[in-house]
Amino acid sequence: MAEAANPYAPPASAPAPGHKQCDSCGADILAKAEICPKCGVRQHSHVSKAVLLLLTFFFGGIGAHKFYLGKWWQGALYLVFFWTWIPALVALIEFIVYAFTSAERLNEKYSAHGSAAVVVVVVGVVFAVMMLGILAAVAIPAYQDYTQRARVAEAIVSVHPWRAAVAEHYAQNKQLPNGVADLAKDLVPQEPASRNGAASLGANGMLTLTMTPATGAMAGKTILFRPQAEPGGLIWDCTGGTLEPRYRPATCRAPR
Repeated sequence: MAEAANPYAPPASAPAPGHKQCDSCGADILAKAEICPKCGVRQHSHVSKAVLLLLTFFFGGIGAHKFYLGKWWQGALYLVFFWTWIPALVALIEFIVYAFTSAERLNEKYSAHGSAAVVVVVVGVVFAVMMLGILAAVAIPAYQDYTQRARVAEAIVSVHPWRAAVAEHYAQNKQLPNGVADLAKDLVPQEPASRNGAASLGANGMLTLTMTPATGAMAGKTILFRPQAEPGGLIWDCTGGTLEPRYRPATCRAPR
C-alpha cells in the first residue's frame, strides 16, 4: 500500500530565491503570495511569538495583539472598552497563555495579518486620538471655569473699597448707608471700575456686583454683599445673587 503524501513535508529542493513552498500542495510559489496559484489555498502567515508577546503586554489593553492575529472584531471590542480595564486584565491572562505556548503551537492556531509595526502605529494613533478627545472633554470646560473664576475674583477686588466705605460710614454714624448720597464725599471710592464687574451701593449698605459683558456668559449675573452689624463691626455675606456657585470663591457659596 502506497504511503500517503505529506503536504507539509519539506521540499525535495530549496525554493528559489524570493519563493516559498505552498502550505497545502508544496508548490514553489512567490514568497509574498497570499494564495497559491496552483491549488488556490490561502497561505499561512508566520506568527512571531516575540512580537505577539510584546503587543499583548504593552498594547493588549487596546487590542493590538488581536489586530496582529487578524481578529478584527475582538480588537475593536478591546479598543472600545479599554477604559473599563477589563480588556487589559484579559490581555494579561492571554499574555501568560501565549508565554507558555510553543511557537509551533501558536502557528498552528493563529496566522499573522499585516506588519506588526503598522498595527501598533494604527492602534496607537486611534488610542491617542481617543485619549486626546477624553482629555479635551475634561480639560477644556475645567479651563473655561478657571478663567471665569479668575475674572470673578478680579471683579470682587473692586468691591473692597466700597466695603471699606460702608464700614467707615457705619463706624461714624452707627447706621448703614442707603446709597452713595449717604456717604461722605471723602468716603466715595475714586478708583476706576473693574473691567469684569461694576459695584453699586443700595439700601442698608448692600453692595451689588454686576458682571460686565467682558465676562461672556456671566454678563449681567450678580453677587450681593450684605453687611451685618456685629458688636465688633460689620461682617459680610456674599452668598446671594444670580451668579452660579461654580464661578464664586468658596466664601461666597451658599452652604449645601
